[in-house]
Amino acid sequence: MGKWVKTFGEMSKKDTEEAGGKAANLSELTRHGFPVPGGFCVTSPSLQHVVDSNGLQPKIDEIIASFDFEDYEGMETKTQALRDMISNAPIPGDLLAEIKENIAQIIADGSMVAVRSSVSVKDSTVTSFPGMMDTYHYLRSEEEIMEHIQKCWASLWTTRATFNRHHKGVEQTKGLIAPIVQRMIHSEVAGILFTANPISGVRDELVIEANFGLGESVVSGKSMNDFYLIDKGTLAEKQRRIARKSVICVFDENKGWGRCDTELPPEKATDPTLSEAEVHQLCEMGLKIEEVFGAPQDIEWAKAKGQMYILQARNIRNLKEA
Repeated sequence: MGKWVKTFGEMSKKDTEEAGGKAANLSELTRHGFPVPGGFCVTSPSLQHVVDSNGLQPKIDEIIASFDFEDYEGMETKTQALRDMISNAPIPGDLLAEIKENIAQIIADGSMVAVRSSVSVKDSTVTSFPGMMDTYHYLRSEEEIMEHIQKCWASLWTTRATFNRHHKGVEQTKGLIAPIVQRMIHSEVAGILFTANPISGVRDELVIEANFGLGESVVSGKSMNDFYLIDKGTLAEKQRRIARKSVICVFDENKGWGRCDTELPPEKATDPTLSEAEVHQLCEMGLKIEEVFGAPQDIEWAKAKGQMYILQARNIRNLKEA
């Protein structure tokens, strides 16, 4: 176990402040034997190590003290300055060595990876800010991965994340971020599973939304998605709506890394994304995950070469009473 970097097998759901909510939950799922793509977390103290090693804290404090949330353009300028400082800061040698060692292990077999943000708030139970931080897909070289770990750190200071903390009454200095480097799943189908109905608040229904390609199209709301409503007790489908799908998110072959949105071939537009057996399999997995965390779950999943993978699980936010 390293000082700055830990694999999913070395953490648990208790490590939210060190690992952020996403990595802590993935670690817990890994411990319970769920099919989580392997990866590691650059723990939250690492960013402060970068800041301290480069003497950046006084300048960061100065910029934060000057925030004026009534001046959006000014806030964009100031948060960009913070992002630039972090993105361009040299990484201390001990931290750099640990990250590179773990990168070498994960890409040794030719795997591509995703760099994702795992966040929390110091001295708080807050462990996620959905949609606030950045995710980078299909990275293959050490140089690409290192560059995007720094971009991930910098995304703590996107304008939208800074405003979000302000509106939630969270002190700006208490935001924590722990980049995840995780094996990339080249998914044919992906989406979201809710173990309670997030629209009606009904606890005895499960909801699946799915599209071809990466789940980013579903999460971002860019696509029309297949919709499955399932009875929680029997796992029987109560409703199945197959959308006319047009946009999918895939590997960007032109760049050779990253993702892009593209058109789905018209002949596949009305094909169902999941069979009845796959819906049943996902729901069974979702119920077991709900049992692990003791609350209704918002689960991101992906299917590749017939295998289902769990990419994220968190408590459903703001689940209203039925």
